[in-house]
Amino acid sequence: MKKKYLFCTKLWFYLTEIPLALLLAVSIYYGPMTEGVFKLVPLMVTLVFAMLFILVFFFRIIVISYEEVRYRGPFSSRDRAFINKDKTLIITMRPHGNLDVDLYGNDGQPPMFAGLKDEPPIDIYLFRGRTIGSRRTVISILEYFDVPTDDARSALSKERYSKEYELVSLNVEKREDIREIRIKFKETV
Repeated sequence: MKKKYLFCTKLWFYLTEIPLALLLAVSIYYGPMTEGVFKLVPLMVTLVFAMLFILVFFFRIIVISYEEVRYRGPFSSRDRAFINKDKTLIITMRPHGNLDVDLYGNDGQPPMFAGLKDEPPIDIYLFRGRTIGSRRTVISILEYFDVPTDDARSALSKERYSKEYELVSLNVEKREDIREIRIKFKETV
């Protein structure tokens, strides 16, 4: 089944590659002119590995599917939460192209403390993540969950919006400069 990928790293983090690339270019240029057995080869190899490490270290994405929402990346947290009936995916549009992706609900487990064992499960935030995105990103997430494109655009242009669909119910509310999109799942897919 298809998944939705959201890139979490701001592109300006990769500007740290520029000094290393410049130093690599200089070492490649002056490498043949130096004397010695290894010349500047150890420096060049070290610079290439440092550039690759920076690329891999900053790479983080959030993967959203009908089954789960999770972080992916070699150095990212391994957070994940399963999406099923009565859970709510909350997408908060913040200024400057930031999106918060949260999954709210309960996992069906009773509370851990002995005095609360007879209580029903409590709804909590099962997943919290921050990603980069715009209005188009949110529309594509809504389209992924079978919300028609026209309804998604209409929902993001109004102060309040609420509508039921086959698998999800959609609620959108705008407060000050923040827009909160709540996608409540009616069924486990």
